[in-house]
Amino acid sequence: MFFLVAFLTGVVINIQLVCNSSLSKKIGLINATFINFFVAFVVLFIYRAYKFDFYNFSNISDIPFVFFSGGLLVIIITLLANFLIPKLPLIYSTIFTFLGQIIASLILDSIYGYNFPISKLVGISFIFTGILYIIAYDYVEKRFSKEEIIR
Repeated sequence: MFFLVAFLTGVVINIQLVCNSSLSKKIGLINATFINFFVAFVVLFIYRAYKFDFYNFSNISDIPFVFFSGGLLVIIITLLANFLIPKLPLIYSTIFTFLGQIIASLILDSIYGYNFPISKLVGISFIFTGILYIIAYDYVEKRFSKEEIIR
């Protein structure tokens, strides 16, 4: 069940990346990011209203400030994605996003005391090798020029 939800999350994230980058091309980077967060706010507001759970908050002063940094990071990620997706082929954007999430999760797991199995490191190296192969293949086949791949 959880694998299916994870798979669907990956599909939705890629659809969201394409939609946001298309919107960014039409109305601009900042406006597209604002619309993204406004829609998310409205959906969450409706969800909370449906659950009648507006008053089930802890005291905000008891929450460490670092926990609020997630919102800022999401804004930065959305801005970067809206900027980069139109400039890279979608397969590269997807693979690099995926690779970045894997590496970040391994680093965070290590920080919080979880084991860092060597098998995951081997898996990451296979993924990275595959990325390099795809880029080399595209370059050799002249599908993309060196400037398009690096740009």
